[in-house]
Amino acid sequence: MTTSLEKDPAATDTTVAPLQVTDLTTTFVSRHRSVDVVRGVSFTLRRGETMMLLGESGSGKSVTARSIMQLYGSAAKIGGSVTMNGRELLGLPAPELRSLRGGQVALIPQDPTGALDPLRRIGSQLVEVLGVHGVATTKQAARRRAEELLAMVGIPDPKRVADSYPHQLSGGMRQRAVIAIAVSCDPQVLIADEPTTALDVTVQAQILELIVELQQRSGTAVLMVTHDVGVARDFGGRIGVMYAGRLVEEGPAAQVLGEPRHPYTSGLLAALPTPGVARGALRSIVGSPPPVGAFPAGCAFAPRCPQARPSCHEQDPPLVTVAPDRAAACPVANPGPAQERAA
Repeated sequence: MTTSLEKDPAATDTTVAPLQVTDLTTTFVSRHRSVDVVRGVSFTLRRGETMMLLGESGSGKSVTARSIMQLYGSAAKIGGSVTMNGRELLGLPAPELRSLRGGQVALIPQDPTGALDPLRRIGSQLVEVLGVHGVATTKQAARRRAEELLAMVGIPDPKRVADSYPHQLSGGMRQRAVIAIAVSCDPQVLIADEPTTALDVTVQAQILELIVELQQRSGTAVLMVTHDVGVARDFGGRIGVMYAGRLVEEGPAAQVLGEPRHPYTSGLLAALPTPGVARGALRSIVGSPPPVGAFPAGCAFAPRCPQARPSCHEQDPPLVTVAPDRAAACPVANPGPAQERAA
């Protein structure tokens, strides 16, 4: 078994992607019903690359990210394939998954307050992670490393913060602390689930800059979940636009946000406030997203789409290549021959 400290042999092979997701499905199950939340999501995340999952609340972004780490346990049935450096993760025994989480793949949660143990000091929580993954062999070494990590994420007084409880820190400081925990074992893949949602604009910019700096320093691949088009534009990289549990558009951020190829992406961008638009004149997407697990027949966006045709209500279009390095799931907006996107 490969421990979290041991790099997979494929990790040094630049032709192997750190993260490959193929036809990922997530179904929440209970005694009385099952609900499909993620429906056939596929993408590749390469070394040093950023992939943004962008969409409205309820589109399946966070469930996709957490399904990759298999954080739902028996509450969800996960299908498809998730590989790290060519190694299949779905179906791994629990001990191997525990070794991998926090080591080779780590999560920056949306709510740092809920993620941190309120009864333990920040330093103690960092020391535990370092010990579990074998990064530090003694408590003294782990404590020194914990303070180094807190300093690395821009905390000015790391010793004081290490001795503090979560409630004694500001929201921005708590978010920096969970980032320190996430990067403590030098993960190959970093998943950031709405990491700036509860922060003010100034702190939000600082956190995003910090993630970029850490990525550039270590070459980590970053999967970022956000509903904020501004964050997606500032962070760059690639964008996968999600709607009703599916990817409906994918490509380089500048191209997707500059020249969208799916009506849903166009609707999101048209709804953004701009200096030239008067108050109350903002455009909105008609209607509401379908309830999770109650997706309509055909294209899930068709009931809200101004370009929808009768066939859109009957056939669910696949994500296909519509231009070099671009894919979209809309034959109406992208007429003509298209090549189905390979997994």
